[in-house]
Amino acid sequence: MSILAFEHSSDEQAATKLTVEGLFRRHVGARPYAVALADPLNRAALGLGPPRRYRFGEADVAIDALAAFFIALGLKPGDKIAIQLPNIAEQVLSILAAWRVGLTAVMLPMLWRRREIGIAADLLEPKALLGVGQFAGGHMSEMLCDIAVTQLSIRYVLGFGDNLADGVTSLDEVLEANDHPPAPTGTREPPSLVTFTARVGAPLAPLFRDEDTLIAQGRITALALSLQAYDVILNPYPLSGAVGLGFGLMPWLVSGATLVQHQPFEYGSYIRQLKEQEATIIAVPSPVVATLQDDGVLVDPACHLRAACRVWSMPELAAPTQDLGRVNLPLFDIYPLGDLVSLVRNRAQPLVSGKMQVGDDDELFVETRIDDANELVLRGPAIPRIAPDNSLMTREDGYVGTGLRATDDAGELKITCDPELLHHGGFTIAAAELDTLYRSFPYYLDAACFALLDPIMGDRIFAAVVPEPDEPVSLDALHAYLQGLDVAPYKFPDQIVVVRDIPRDASDRVLRDQILAQI
Repeated sequence: MSILAFEHSSDEQAATKLTVEGLFRRHVGARPYAVALADPLNRAALGLGPPRRYRFGEADVAIDALAAFFIALGLKPGDKIAIQLPNIAEQVLSILAAWRVGLTAVMLPMLWRRREIGIAADLLEPKALLGVGQFAGGHMSEMLCDIAVTQLSIRYVLGFGDNLADGVTSLDEVLEANDHPPAPTGTREPPSLVTFTARVGAPLAPLFRDEDTLIAQGRITALALSLQAYDVILNPYPLSGAVGLGFGLMPWLVSGATLVQHQPFEYGSYIRQLKEQEATIIAVPSPVVATLQDDGVLVDPACHLRAACRVWSMPELAAPTQDLGRVNLPLFDIYPLGDLVSLVRNRAQPLVSGKMQVGDDDELFVETRIDDANELVLRGPAIPRIAPDNSLMTREDGYVGTGLRATDDAGELKITCDPELLHHGGFTIAAAELDTLYRSFPYYLDAACFALLDPIMGDRIFAAVVPEPDEPVSLDALHAYLQGLDVAPYKFPDQIVVVRDIPRDASDRVLRDQILAQI
């Protein structure tokens, strides 16, 4: 079924309002035996057991089992459940189960550790944490248990997989049981989902996405890519971020296609998955599209692709970009603007000032404006709202700040990046937070971060340090110190550079361009 089948007149829309539950039930009713979800082929290598596939009917049963269990635990509509899961089928099932009974899913990136999860828990007070036993050598469920001990709001720690810590309730047993009662559909109370970003002055800022916002994001992508039920979406982006939601989860829910999850990112396993699971739509970092082109993947007879999306990092947008030349299939650009929305544009369509409409639907658009401080601000049905007391991002006119700088060049937007916000591997990081972390190392008189552009990761992070006299400087020692603070590993610097001093202005703001001038 095409997304175009969901378009109605305004009177019909009022009577047939789209809901997440309604969309999913429609696919279950129309195509119960069609494959809905598929796991990464290398799931076992990640320590998570053999890969799984769920047909729509099977997924519905699994979602109902989890939803009924959430209610049996005592969770109520409006409660928050924090989910830290890799890109496996259970991640999608858990989100939809939470939504089925009116819970808010708080998405925790897999790379977050005690420091970041603890701050998020303080802000949002979830009633439950949901994770895996072990992942990438880390004892994830033990970490979640340690966090739960310090948070009065958290009553339950739930988990999938083997080696769950003591006190963690296994949800694998819930999925295997066949005697659960039907889950009552919960009263919908916004928000449906919370993700996170960073802004200057706010190292961890929650983004609140209600059901209408999420569906609008899915419809925008589905229309832009002309998604159909026969499509197979290969998604390597975590559902804790704008690209994973905007390219993977929500367009899948809207279109009824097959969602194939890939845990980022190993090139060989990705190519194998692309071919064996017959992906028709992919999204990868922009340099990877060029690699796929150069390696002949796009013309391989085993390749079933009909379109590819290149995902631009914000630092890339601020730098000169190279044209790929002739690509052997339709090419689209995805712009994750300020972590707010994933805007899909045809390769020939630039980012422009004003209203960018999708298809012929007047209600599906992203509108841009440059404010008096040269910040790019957005509004539209897919833009998440911000907490009412967060003046850093919300404007009185309904626009939301992206943290990006921009200029208007004859109607076309030219993006620049605020040096106080770093964009690394899909994460937005407040530079001042890294300054504080690096400066707290016991043998540094002063320290700050700076970045250089990396074609895959976006900003590559470095530490400039002023060590105490005669003290050796060791990157391993700094990494061990940060690991002891339970900091997310993407905040670790790639290299250390010794400088004479950290240049600052009269307001004590680090002058990062002058750090580079010293090197």
